[in-house]
Amino acid sequence: MSTTPRPMPEPARAAEAAVAAPVADEALTETEKFILEMLERLDAADAKAEHLQLALNHSRDIGAAVGILMAQHKMQQTEAFELLRRTSQDQNRKLYELALDVVRTGEFPSIE
Repeated sequence: MSTTPRPMPEPARAAEAAVAAPVADEALTETEKFILEMLERLDAADAKAEHLQLALNHSRDIGAAVGILMAQHKMQQTEAFELLRRTSQDQNRKLYELALDVVRTGEFPSIE
């Protein structure tokens, strides 16, 4: 086993290099193992944060569409959401996409 440390790739490419050329755990120092684990955790946290932000944005748009339907059709919140849900299924569209149409146009799309 060599005592000369291997040169570390620049930080932005460390995770890439680790995935592209997997090395046996025995070949890594404890510090390298720790850094690799932290990079993996950081990547997972970034992915989770993106997913949560997207879910939050979708939730807000769906809520806005529900509010528009409630005001226009004088219906309760659960009725407005159920109308969106049923229509999205009937039209084979994502609920979020249907809600965006309602928010953009201010009108409920006709059932085709």
